[in-house]
Order: sequence, then structure tokens, then C-alpha cells
Amino acid sequence: MKKEKTIKLSTRELVGGLKEAGYSKKAGLLKKNFNDKSKDTEKVTNASDSKGFNRIINDIGKSTYYVHFKNKGKEWKIHSVDIQTALIETIDQSEHTFCYQPLQIDFSNRLCEFYDLDLQIEEDPAKINLDMSAETYDVIHAIDEEGLDRMIDDEPFQISLFLKAFKANSQTINQITYVNGKNGRMEDAFLFIPAEGYIWSINHENVNNNQIIATSSTYKQFFEVVQLSVVDYLTSKVNKKEEKKDEKFFSFKRGFIFYWKSNIFLLISILLFLLNKGSWASDGDNYVWLFGIQVEALLILLSFIACLRPRTLE
Repeated sequence: MKKEKTIKLSTRELVGGLKEAGYSKKAGLLKKNFNDKSKDTEKVTNASDSKGFNRIINDIGKSTYYVHFKNKGKEWKIHSVDIQTALIETIDQSEHTFCYQPLQIDFSNRLCEFYDLDLQIEEDPAKINLDMSAETYDVIHAIDEEGLDRMIDDEPFQISLFLKAFKANSQTINQITYVNGKNGRMEDAFLFIPAEGYIWSINHENVNNNQIIATSSTYKQFFEVVQLSVVDYLTSKVNKKEEKKDEKFFSFKRGFIFYWKSNIFLLISILLFLLNKGSWASDGDNYVWLFGIQVEALLILLSFIACLRPRTLE
């Protein structure tokens, strides 16, 4: 397998590059996320591939959506570049490592490595679909370790298995977040807890009776679903972005298309008048001409308006 070409940058180098390229808002957001209070930015001092560096800065600056993974202080981001390519960013403290890869390539092995899981385990020993009240779900996040141990002893076997995995995971729920890079806001999330040989995935939306559903699955099954969701999320956002990019604010083409289509309608209307020409009054021709001229003037005005890009509400 061909080894991916990587470029490593510090957070300050990345912030500096974004700022120099004119992506000040993105640079400020990145600096804020890393709590960097320094006023000076650091230029790339050892960029053996300046072309590659410029490409990364451009793609990070233009990227409006990404999927964010976290595990034990390490982070992994998959940025939208185009419908076929993803920019992978691995973050370890203040070091950022970038590489490109086709979006459709299976990255479940890399995700398992990132979360320190063994993809070779292909059997789900639990095979459980668990219903839990939202109240219980909230309680386990606030309870201390001793209280959690008592719950593990008192709760039914299925919930007890979930609680054991929750305790082993330092009483936290892992999140894979789908982020709008323009403002840093999360648009969606995958919640899960790794267990011994399998994964609990948590569905907290669209559930009736205020219930939380936790489903066990193998690592492979879970990360295959994650892969599909990442590809679907990024490609749909890229398509939407490209559609907006292709739609110019002012286009004579849009106006011309409207103009000739509307004139076909006008011509048909006049032909319908002509069918009854024999019963017209002596000055009927004048009224038809007046009608045609007035409508034509209105169509010219509407065609100019049609040249403008329609406003869309998101």
C-alpha cells in the first residue's frame, strides 16, 4: 500500500498560515479552541513542500464542514475538500499532521487504532438492544464511583453490562461530532462507549417515552456505519456548497431563459386572440397591439429580475 505523504505543522504555524492567506476568522477560531493567547504567529520554518503547505492552508481555510473524533487527548478530523477527496488531520497536543486520501477508502482500521480497539474481534458477545430511561441516563453522569458500583450490583444484567463499560470508560460517553467549520457549531453527533470486545452505540433522538436506546455491535459493524455516515455527511455538504458556488449573483443566462419562455406564453395568448379575429371591433387590432406591447415591457422587466440569484433561506 502506498504510504500517504504527510505534512506536520504546529498550531501556531497553522494559525499563522491561515492568517497570512486571508482566513482570519478561521485562524481566530482555531486559536481560541487551543487557548493560545499569544499575539505573535509562527511562520513555517521547515516546509520542504511549500506547495503542499499552501494547498493544506487553502483547503483548511475553505473547508466548511468536518467530522471530529477525540480520544485521550488526541484528535482526528476529516475535512470536506471535494466529492472524492478528504483531508485527514491528526492532532496530538499542539502538533497537526495532514494527509489526503480518497473519501471512499475504508478507514475503519485507522479509527480502531485511534480508539485503541482491535478490529480483528468479529463477534459481539453481548448482542443486546437496551432501553434505558432518560432519568437513569442523566443520573449515571452525576453519580460518584461508589454510587455507580451500587447501581451495577442492583440493576438488571443488561443495564449492568452497560454501566460496567461506562465505568471502565472513566464515566464518559465518547462523541463523534459533525461540525460546521464556519462557526464551530456541532450539527450532529454519534455517541458510543467501547466495551470489552464490542461497542455500545447510543441513540438519544427520535425515541418514544423518554427512553435512551443503547445497542451493542462489533467494532467492525460500528465503524462501517460511522464510515457511511461520514461519507454521506461530507459529500452532501460538498454538493450543496458547489451548487451555491456555481450559482452566480447575476446571470444573463437565467434572464434570457425566463425571457424566451415567457414570450412563448405571450405568443400563444396572441394566437388565441387571432382565432376570434372575425368578431373583433374595427379598432380591435389596436387593443391587441397595446396588450402585446404592455406585456412585452413587463416581461423585459421581469427578465432583468430573473437575472438576479434568488434568495434562499437555510
